[in-house]
Amino acid sequence: MNISHEVSADPALKQEPRTISKSGFSKLINVSPGRVSQMITAGMPVERDGKIDVARCKLWISENINPTRAASQAQGATLFGEEKQAISLTAERARLAKAQADAVELKNATIRRELVSASEVERLWSGEWMQLRSSVLAVPSRLRQLLPHLTAEDIEAIDGELRRMLTEFGNDQ
Repeated sequence: MNISHEVSADPALKQEPRTISKSGFSKLINVSPGRVSQMITAGMPVERDGKIDVARCKLWISENINPTRAASQAQGATLFGEEKQAISLTAERARLAKAQADAVELKNATIRRELVSASEVERLWSGEWMQLRSSVLAVPSRLRQLLPHLTAEDIEAIDGELRRMLTEFGNDQ
């Protein structure tokens, strides 16, 4: 019986080594070996044998190195392949630029008097609705004059229905 073992070649499944050489670490984090030496001089921890503890140094870098500075990374690359942080910074800058552009557009539209304040609109509509209400409430009186054959009960019924309609409309608003 022949049993074969499959070994995954997927790099995502590979474990990072616990310790690594300076040149290996520079390739891992996308910087030059000289930059790794600068970080060591700046206080990045190194093992006694000169090897770099990957986990400890990544932690040190994340706490001490600004990944958005151009000098802290190779052109087009980010530390540890953390494109998400660079992308989110770019997205945040784009969002801010859009918000600033929107604010300028609103200011310009206000200056050109293309916008009306909400309080002004409310005041105007309130006046219009008051006129409409007065006209609706005047209907029974006009009907009494136009249609003299209607009884007082008919006029009261019409008046009651119109008031009910106005009340329902007012409650829905």
